[in-house]
Amino acid sequence: MSNSARSSRGSSSQVQTKIDVASQEHSPLLVDGPVLPDYNLGSVSAGGKLDKRPPPDMNFYFCTSWVLFLEGLSGISGLAVSYFYKNTLKVDPAMLTTVSSLTNLPWTCKPIYGFISDAFPIGGYRRKPYLFIAGVMGFASWVAMSLLVTGVWSGFTCMLIGSTAIAIANVISEAIIVERSKGEPQEFASHLQSVVWGAASIGGLIASFLSGYLLKFMTDRQGFLLVSVLPLSLIMLAFITPDKKVTDRAAAEHERGQMRHKVQQLYRTVMLPEIFYPTAFIFILNATPSTGSAWFYFYSSKPPLGLGFSAEFLGSINVVGSVFNLAGVIFFQAFLKRVAFRPILIWGTIVSTALGLTNLILVFHWNRAWGIPDWFFCLGESAIQSVVGWVATMPIIVMASRLCPDGMEGTMYALIMSVNNLGGIVGSQVGAVLCTYLGVSATNLDNFWLLVFISNASSILPLLLIGWVPAGDPGLTEKLGEEDEERS
Repeated sequence: MSNSARSSRGSSSQVQTKIDVASQEHSPLLVDGPVLPDYNLGSVSAGGKLDKRPPPDMNFYFCTSWVLFLEGLSGISGLAVSYFYKNTLKVDPAMLTTVSSLTNLPWTCKPIYGFISDAFPIGGYRRKPYLFIAGVMGFASWVAMSLLVTGVWSGFTCMLIGSTAIAIANVISEAIIVERSKGEPQEFASHLQSVVWGAASIGGLIASFLSGYLLKFMTDRQGFLLVSVLPLSLIMLAFITPDKKVTDRAAAEHERGQMRHKVQQLYRTVMLPEIFYPTAFIFILNATPSTGSAWFYFYSSKPPLGLGFSAEFLGSINVVGSVFNLAGVIFFQAFLKRVAFRPILIWGTIVSTALGLTNLILVFHWNRAWGIPDWFFCLGESAIQSVVGWVATMPIIVMASRLCPDGMEGTMYALIMSVNNLGGIVGSQVGAVLCTYLGVSATNLDNFWLLVFISNASSILPLLLIGWVPAGDPGLTEKLGEEDEERS
């Protein structure tokens, strides 16, 4: 996706005019109650074909959607983090961008979480205990952020742990989704992805509204304490997430013994041209420079340095963006879920780049000469870019789920999305270096326009490699599974 529509994961710590996704994967509540449908990999028949499974039930949708909803809702800390680093810790835009992007590192390790949860069940369960642990980690990290942090890197450590907690929960959710999508048409996979990412957009909408509003009544540290309550819901979710208990210890030992074989198999699979080239394209598309936290400094600094927007209005910009994020998901679900990936990526990137460049109108204040107030321009720009950005983002999410070969759905999807997140981190770090090189700081935004121009103009360059993206539905779930069976 383009620079103006790049995904990111965890709590965003700056106001952006691009999409913040993340960017980025099972037991009854009562022992004597009804058994929930099993969405694990055991539904493949001896002939190698998928058995007919019932449609996803409400528990499936709730468990998978809640994790994504929680991801979006955790963005409630975004503005608090930005103001904390800017006003309390006195850091420049480049440092805030560096810290914010590095807190997304746990999202590049998602396959590791998948391997660990598969090979090391706790109490016989592979999903529930890890959701529980994630909830405890998230709670503890934000409590420490509120009460103990006094420096840049201690704050980074706390945010890193909190990001790890959400990433672990995300792996569990995505694995369930991808397993359920196995053997289904692209339309079904698009439907599931639209539902859960719709939940993320709703969570982001609520967070956007509250992030600026709450800062009128509480300090940034009090905001961190409020956010610490959210991960506790993962503890409750652990009790209702479907998870088939592993009763055969020998099978668990065998699973651990297969770790090396699985890593080798994963490497061979990733190197297949059908997977390597689309994955490389996803990385390159995200690795172009981003403006990062410089926008927050431009928005919040008082004139003549910046626009002097209040925290409440910055929250309003995020609200508009979140509303139209959801609109973009709905639009994709309604009109584009059957369209091939390549044309959506081409036109989505071109339009996103063009819209990103229109931000120069705001930077140079040309909008004022045209009689357009700064606040109105920002809200309109956020709305349009959010719709276009998500339309360009959804094909990548769906394509990642369709590139997963049979038997490796959860791990492969986690790996592809990890590459996606790693690309975003690289792009943010390149942007931070560029920010420093151009002399953009908390007290000097003279070359901010050049940072905006370079970041947006460069995002169209990956389209030179659009041939690496499948022209149609990859459909590799069964194809590569059959090839692997022939080799064995």
